[in-house]
Amino acid sequence: MDSQERRYAKYLEIARATKAFNEAEIGVLEEVLQDCLVEQSEEGYILLAEQDKGEDVAFLIYGKTPMTEFTYDLYWIVVSPSYQGKGIGRRLVNRMESLILAKREKANIRLETSGSKAYSGQRSFYEALGFRVCGRIPSFYREGDDLVTFYKFISKNNPSGGKEGNERL
Repeated sequence: MDSQERRYAKYLEIARATKAFNEAEIGVLEEVLQDCLVEQSEEGYILLAEQDKGEDVAFLIYGKTPMTEFTYDLYWIVVSPSYQGKGIGRRLVNRMESLILAKREKANIRLETSGSKAYSGQRSFYEALGFRVCGRIPSFYREGDDLVTFYKFISKNNPSGGKEGNERL
């Protein structure tokens, strides 16, 4: 097994260990990871990873939103259960934002998540990072499970987004 195959297997192991994703979601993640590990480019998926003592413990996948000038989608953020609550997710998001602002003067970052009670921690995490809810589709995933869309505007003048940037909504 080469290093890419090991990373692929490790990322899936981390995702399954969180118990946050169902098998259909893991299936999508498998496809996305294959794309990420083969080729990372501005036009495709970009993977960032966090390690502890040389071992992968978290990853984030984002990419430029097709047909937009400066909008990006945050597709996945996954932190091993034993590392959650230690600032790793925040570091990954900060790295993503820094990489985006190294190429652009400004950017919109969008993400979608479940509105179910089981995802309340994830939604609180995004809000703590300056993301704001900008849309909701009732019973999107299944009856009673809404799709919640978050948005954050960042710029070189205001890299963390902040309240002023998101008041544009």
